[in-house]
Amino acid sequence: MKAISRDTIERSLADKGFEKEDGRDHRFWYFLYQGKRTAIRMKISRGTGYKDYPITLLKWMKGQLHLDSLGQLDDLLRCPMNGKEYAELMLRKGVVVLKEF
Repeated sequence: MKAISRDTIERSLADKGFEKEDGRDHRFWYFLYQGKRTAIRMKISRGTGYKDYPITLLKWMKGQLHLDSLGQLDDLLRCPMNGKEYAELMLRKGVVVLKEF
């Protein structure tokens, strides 16, 4: 897996159902399910040294997004995996839980 640009990462997260919240030094992306924030959160640095994310940061990102492999991360960020498929994966893993009333 090659480095991925921060712009590509953020564009993909926005397209897959994540909501952005700007912080002082970082942007936080929260995964929304049924219109509500889940426990899934991704931190993206706004620093000039992070225009591209190398493999070391992508490995960390994989864990933050509760993915099992860099291949899954690549699928999420480069678009073979859509937001619905990601939500279904998180439901199967128990990371996102349906609330019944």
